[in-house]
Amino acid sequence: MLVTAAATLACAEKMDYMSKVSSTLLQQVELRREQIASPSAERLKQMQDMGLSTADLDKQLVFIYVSEPLSAAQDEDLNAMGVIVHADSWIPPVGSHPLGFFIAGMPVDKLEALAVKDYVARLDTAERQSLPQCPVTNY
Repeated sequence: MLVTAAATLACAEKMDYMSKVSSTLLQQVELRREQIASPSAERLKQMQDMGLSTADLDKQLVFIYVSEPLSAAQDEDLNAMGVIVHADSWIPPVGSHPLGFFIAGMPVDKLEALAVKDYVARLDTAERQSLPQCPVTNY
């Protein structure tokens, strides 16, 4: 009975911190992990069609949402994990948006470790294919 309770608690804790991660980021990280484990030309094309950079499959560009700029200790913590923060990309909270964010390069095997950080409010992908949102005409 104790083992079941501990397993249930561990599962609930994982679901709690993984709720910070967008479904798109989860999908992209899973595709990268699958491609590393078992390379496939079809999967690689699918990733490229989604707008993912495939030059370095071990890395994923992410938006890390936080309530305030990182402290020096938090920045060092992320660097120790191999997460490279692009400090010049910081967008502060504004108006009705309570969170700021910055872009970072994250090793794909560090998603869970990053999500569990208490100062990380949300994680999303920074890799998307950009397309015009209105008709493009020749002038």
